[in-house]
Amino acid sequence: MAADSVVFHLGYFWWWECSLGSFGSDLGSVGSYLFVSHTGFGGVAYAMAIICIRLEAEGKLALHNPRSLVGTPRISASPFENLSYLTSDDEAHKMGDYRDILSLTRVLVHGPESKADVDIVIERCAGAGNLRDDIFYYSKKLKKCPVGDDEHRAYLLDMGIKALRRYLFLIAFRSYLYCTSAIDIKFTTWMEARPELGHLCNNLRIDK
Repeated sequence: MAADSVVFHLGYFWWWECSLGSFGSDLGSVGSYLFVSHTGFGGVAYAMAIICIRLEAEGKLALHNPRSLVGTPRISASPFENLSYLTSDDEAHKMGDYRDILSLTRVLVHGPESKADVDIVIERCAGAGNLRDDIFYYSKKLKKCPVGDDEHRAYLLDMGIKALRRYLFLIAFRSYLYCTSAIDIKFTTWMEARPELGHLCNNLRIDK
């Protein structure tokens, strides 16, 4: 299942690269973007993040502008925001510092910078959904899932891993744009040339 999911994500990036290529240099000349996603729960925020990372890498978007990238305000805050009872591990996970993500930043060129850039994009796209909050939510729910409720546990694990894998791909994508140009080499080709990234993708855990 994990391998199929990796193929799906790489296929999604391939489709996105082909679609984006039709815009060419005009990508940064329009004032607004309409995001339509068929990638399931959280797909719109994921698609927005991909586009914004590409625009930022090309100098067409200033990440450090605090203004939201979503036209409407965030409807509701995360249930875990501003809570004093979070443990140190919870705080680290809330910031996306999972074991596998930290391993990823160590093997990527500009790994920590790539994660920092992605985190800024996620916050600025939060009106459409917050990927880090989704990962944290499912990891907390998984820990509280009653023993014996295998079906619900499998659901939480599947949703959490999917969100974590999207986070991993966004960070890898930003590193890719630090290393090369989308014109020179496709992201899918760049990923396939790095088997260590495939190993990470296939062995993700949200409880570490």
